Amino acid sequence: MPSRDRTNAILLTVFASLIWGTSFPGVKWGLDYVGNDVLFLWLRFIIASTVTLSLVVYLGKFSFSVMKMPAIWIVGALNATGFIFQYVGLTMTSASKTALLVDINVIAVAIISYFVFTERLGRIQLGGVAIGMMGIFLVTTGGSLSLNSEQLVGDMLVYMSGWSWAFFIVLSKRLMSKHSAVEISSGAIASCTVFLAPAVLCVYLSGADLSVDPQGWVAIVYLGILCTSAATLLWAMGLEGISATASATIMLIEVITALVLSIGFLDESLGLAAGIGAALVMASIYLVTATGGPTERSSVKQI
Repeated sequence: MPSRDRTNAILLTVFASLIWGTSFPGVKWGLDYVGNDVLFLWLRFIIASTVTLSLVVYLGKFSFSVMKMPAIWIVGALNATGFIFQYVGLTMTSASKTALLVDINVIAVAIISYFVFTERLGRIQLGGVAIGMMGIFLVTTGGSLSLNSEQLVGDMLVYMSGWSWAFFIVLSKRLMSKHSAVEISSGAIASCTVFLAPAVLCVYLSGADLSVDPQGWVAIVYLGILCTSAATLLWAMGLEGISATASATIMLIEVITALVLSIGFLDESLGLAAGIGAALVMASIYLVTATGGPTERSSVKQI
């Protein structure tokens, strides 16, 4: 079947990215009111799964046969891994740096797409990867070799979450050659929720604080309904009409949204060296995604 109209796909991805951009400061704020970060994440996905599956089943847009596919469980595992790294990392580093380090996954997506969709990286793109690595160094260290070990661990965790989501994006795109965006995104949310359950059980058995303040529930509900259910559905439908690399590039809007909100409401800031690093990351992303080989155009189902 023909792919989704490109303009429509871009708009859907933009809307998803604007919503996702609010999740970084939202999680950072909410972590102050929930006793445990993994519990916070699981409650968010329980709400997201309940809302998403109820809606798509009611509309007749979902077939539970999707859950029989091994690949949908791989997608869910990648999503769960990315979120766990992000949530734990956010307890050690800032929301603004997290947004920058997570969205470096656009470079990872371009690299993975080379092997999955045979999209070649030219010399300019390879140079972009090198610039991106330098940018990551400046963002995470502030240009100083005298490091805050706890914050560095947090930075590395959220950076690894970006790579986990890069594989998530590419595999989701691959699955859309046979299944609709709604089926893939709904299945991914549901399978992610299942994968998070053992982690919560371990947290419970360890005797961790599982309290949730009223403000924490506000963050959980907001993140579950808008930043997980709605944004994931919008993003997946957008991915029906554009390549994985293009989707990851558009999602850089997250960075701008997260930076504005984090600086404005969480009183965060970026130093000069980190600011230069952020600019290098943006430049590297442009070099990797705006030049080089052809865009992959898989045929996918419309809904």
